[in-house]
Amino acid sequence: MEQLERILEAHGGAQRWRDAHSVMARVSMGGVGFASRLQANPLREVELTVRAAWPTVTMADWPRPGQMAVCEPNRARIEAEDGRVLADRSAPGATLRSLSHWLWWDDLDVLYYTANILWQTVCLPFTLVREGCSAEALAPVDTPEGRLHPLAIAYPADIPVLRTDQVLYADVTGLLQRVDYSPRFASPWMRASQVFTVTENVSGFTLATSHRIYPCLPGGRMFGMGPLGWIDLDDVNVVWNQ
Repeated sequence: MEQLERILEAHGGAQRWRDAHSVMARVSMGGVGFASRLQANPLREVELTVRAAWPTVTMADWPRPGQMAVCEPNRARIEAEDGRVLADRSAPGATLRSLSHWLWWDDLDVLYYTANILWQTVCLPFTLVREGCSAEALAPVDTPEGRLHPLAIAYPADIPVLRTDQVLYADVTGLLQRVDYSPRFASPWMRASQVFTVTENVSGFTLATSHRIYPCLPGGRMFGMGPLGWIDLDDVNVVWNQ
């Protein structure tokens, strides 16, 4: 599809993403969604490694110095420096949705929730070249920032993205401006718009390094209020496949 190819090209090209092994960065992340679960400051200047080809996220010195957190699609764990497993949870998504974890999150809940968001946030262009991903161009929309070109994306069920159905908004050059979705761990009627406020060129990639998340209506109109959440990335580096 022409629009999908334009988006991929604007962010470094499909082949470059296939050649990337992982992305490393320092991440800070927060918002009212965390505060409502008694996690006001979940991530602050955390060393992050995100594997491009498969949703594996590693956080160094988190949740405490000398510890390492690792999240995979069906497992979340925290390890000591010597490799001992300090906390481990299989099927962390099911636990996160349980009634006992609705009002309060522990470290493994925070790890699984943030890892799901961060993998797609960092590797969004890569997810679009995965087998089974389909795309449909929608009618252009006019916004205060200019005309945007929406692309409806349907992901296969084996990719643990924020939502299997999403709408990407790109400018005329293909550069992504925002992505709309219904958060996996919120009420089904809720929709969010993740706006890319700052982009940087890293090793030939164009990556969004600052994000703000707002509530929005199904038609794509954002509410005029403060953001629900935020993500900031610094010191971004790409590690290539050998």
